[in-house]
Formats: sequence, structure tokens, C-alpha cells
Amino acid sequence: MVRIVTDSTADLADDQQRAAGITVVPLNVRFGDEVFKDHVDLTGDDFFARLKTSPQLPKTSQPAVGAFEEVFRRHRDTGDDVVAVLISGKVSGTVGAASTAAKSVDGEHIDVIDSLTTSMALGFLALEAARLAKTGADRAAVAERVRSLVPKARVLAAIDTLTYLEKGGRIGRARALLGSLLNFKPLITLQDGEVAPLGRARGRLQAIDRLVELLQRDGRVSNLAVLHGGALSDAQRLKERVAGNYPGLEILLVETGAVIGTYTGPGVIGFTYLIA
Repeated sequence: MVRIVTDSTADLADDQQRAAGITVVPLNVRFGDEVFKDHVDLTGDDFFARLKTSPQLPKTSQPAVGAFEEVFRRHRDTGDDVVAVLISGKVSGTVGAASTAAKSVDGEHIDVIDSLTTSMALGFLALEAARLAKTGADRAAVAERVRSLVPKARVLAAIDTLTYLEKGGRIGRARALLGSLLNFKPLITLQDGEVAPLGRARGRLQAIDRLVELLQRDGRVSNLAVLHGGALSDAQRLKERVAGNYPGLEILLVETGAVIGTYTGPGVIGFTYLIA
């Protein structure tokens, strides 16, 4: 059988992980001397409350190589192959840690895939991999399917400020928006695995309108989630705005974890999806 591994930035809920049989390896967030495992030791509400009052920006780090080795070895010891689909290697060292671990354990039976994305766009890739694996598909077929979907994964987000991305060193091409925002809200995406600008909106309401426009521009989608960071009411309204356009499609509400929240800051809202 093929086992699917992803990381905590995929924003998969516990029940989704269990139902799909996906193993999630958490990244780490450090506030001063305190280290927390993403989506394990901190809820989203707890994290954003800390972020708002912390005098320093928290630090994030990829899982240790040993954490991936333990997971990979456990699956290989039962005779299972592994496909690991992980956060973009351009914003995290997670893919590198997993690749090192795979070579150490059994590189011939473990595929490590750079999703070039994160949040539920990554989660949807992991869920599709798990669905295919349950049909009895072999490792090569599962990995091929995931790689074919990577170019179809999308993240669109509106954030209150670029400060967190800039201080955290993840601003990428969105640096072009610095110094020109004033009272505007930055709109960002992940493009070729790194943060890129989508423009700006004057205020929260215009940002939400713009997100809806950008989603509709992509046409048909096969999976869709509304993401937020401590902004549940806005996320619910955003879901209501687009629900009528996607009859029969379950639209998930997903709160980002501590790692993504470190760079977006509180109040982030947006969409993650796969183009059909």
C-alpha cells in the first residue's frame, strides 16, 4: 500500500487526516524560548492572540530530518511505500529535510514532492493522493497524479500588512508592493512556489470583492476552501458570497496554523483551491 505524508501547513483537520489515513509532520514555531508544534500545541486562536501581543515576531523552522525518518521508517517497516507532498521548497526547508530522510531510510520506495504551494491547496493534493492510494494505485501512479495537479493548485489571499512577510523573509516578489500601500490591503498569491503580488485593494470590503473576482477568473474548480487567520466571520461571509457559483461543491472553512500565520499576520483571508 502507498502511505501519504504531508506537513502541518496543509491545514488538514484531525478528522480529515484520520479519514484519509494521512500522516502529518508538524513544523515548529518559537516564541522566545518556547517552541510549539504547528497545529498541535497551539490552536489558531491561541497563536494569533500571542502574535498580537508578542514584542518579537516568532520564528519558524521545518521539521527535523529525524522526524521524517521516524515516519518514513514506520511505514517502510510495514512494507508500505510512501508519497510525501510538502510545502513549497521556496518558502520552507521542509522538502529538503524530507528528501534527506528519504535517502537515509529507503529512497527507492519514498517519493518526496514539492507542492510549490501551502495551506489547503497543499491539503487538497494530499487528500487526492490518499484517495488514489486507497484504490490500490502504486507509488509511481500516485506520485504522477500529484505532480500533474501541482500546476493547478492556487492560493489567493488578502492580508492587512506586508510587515510579517517582510520581517520573516518570505516576501518574495511581493516586495514590489512595499512603500506604495498607504491604506491599501495587499493581495498576494504563490507563484512558482514563492510569494507574488496580485495587486492591492482599498479596505477590507474591496479586498473581498477582488478575491471573488480573481477566483471567478480561474473558472471551474474541483476543490475549494476559504482560509482565514483569526477572521472567522469574514471567512463565513466570503463563503456565502461564492457558494451559489459552485452548486454541489463542498466549500471548506479553514483556519491557518501558526507557521503560515507567522508570515501573513492576523486577519488574513482568501481562497485555496484546485483548478478543474
